[in-house]
Amino acid sequence: MKLLIATLLLVAQGSGPIFRFEADGFWLNLHHFLYVLGRAQNGAPDAKRSAVVNAPADQVEGLKGLNEADRKAWTDAVTFYANGLSKLDAVFDRDLYNITNAMRVPPNATSKALKVDSALLATLEQASPIYRRVWWPRHQRENHARVRNYASQLEQNGNAVLAYITRAYALEWPRGGHLVNFSGYTNWAGAYSTGGGLIVASSLDEQTLGSLGLESIFHEGMHQWDQPMLARLVRLSKEHHTPPPRGGITHALIWYTAAEAVRSAIPSHRGYAETLGMWRQNPIASFKAGLDTYWKPYLDGKGTLDDALVGLLKS
Repeated sequence: MKLLIATLLLVAQGSGPIFRFEADGFWLNLHHFLYVLGRAQNGAPDAKRSAVVNAPADQVEGLKGLNEADRKAWTDAVTFYANGLSKLDAVFDRDLYNITNAMRVPPNATSKALKVDSALLATLEQASPIYRRVWWPRHQRENHARVRNYASQLEQNGNAVLAYITRAYALEWPRGGHLVNFSGYTNWAGAYSTGGGLIVASSLDEQTLGSLGLESIFHEGMHQWDQPMLARLVRLSKEHHTPPPRGGITHALIWYTAAEAVRSAIPSHRGYAETLGMWRQNPIASFKAGLDTYWKPYLDGKGTLDDALVGLLKS
C-alpha cells in the first residue's frame, strides 16, 4: 500500500511513475540465491564483496533445520549452479541474463511459467519448496522493507533527480517508469541492469540504503540509455576526428552523473563511486580527469552536451 501511495503521489505531480517495484518475485529470488551461493562454492573472488558475502552464512543457518534429504536436495541445487550458471557473469553473459529475464514471472506463477531448459527447471523445482519454507519469508520481508525505503527516497527527491539526469543526457525517461525487481541477493554489485529492461536490486545489501540507494536505482535506470549515448559518442568522434569512445565510457558517465544528480537534491550525499574508492581504480579512474574538466561544467549549466562529450573523447 505504501508503494502504491508513493507512485500515485509522483503521478499527481505530473511526472508519472519514475520506478515501479516488484518485491514478490519468488523464482527470481530463488535463482539469484542459488547463483551467488554457487559462486561462493566456486571460490569466485567477487563472492567476498559486501553485497553477497553473507549468503553462505544465510544458507548455513537455514540448513540447520532441514532433514538429511532436504539438505541434500538443496546442496545439489547449489552445486548444479556452481557447475554452470554461477560461472557466468550476471551482466555480461547473455545466456545468463536471458535466463534471469525468464524468471520474471507473476509472483503466484508455478514452475510451468518458466521458459528454461529441462535440467534447470528440474533443479528449481527441487529447490523451490525448501527455499519457500526456509529463506523466502525473510527475503520477501526484506524486499518489501527496501521498497518502502526507496519509495520514501523517491517521494522526497525523485523528481529533482530525474529532471537533472534527463536534462544532462537530453533523453526521455519511459512514461511508465522503469520496473525494478527486488531480490534478497543479486550479484556482487548489489544491483545490476542488462538488456531486455532487466533491473534488479538487492534488499540485503546495506550499502544501498538511503541516498546511496536512490543513486543506485537511477544508475541502473540510466544504463537503459547506454546504446543511444554510445551512438552519440561514436557519431561525435567521427565528426570531430577524436579517438573512438573507450570501453567503459558510458559507465563512467553514469557513475559521475547519477552521483551529481543526487547531490543536487541532497547536498550531503557522497557518491557511490567515491564511497567505494572507484575513482582510484582502473579502468574507471582513467575517465575522472576528463569528467572533472569537461563534464562537470556542463552539468553545472556551462556549454553544450556535444561540446562536453567531445572534450571527454579527446581527454
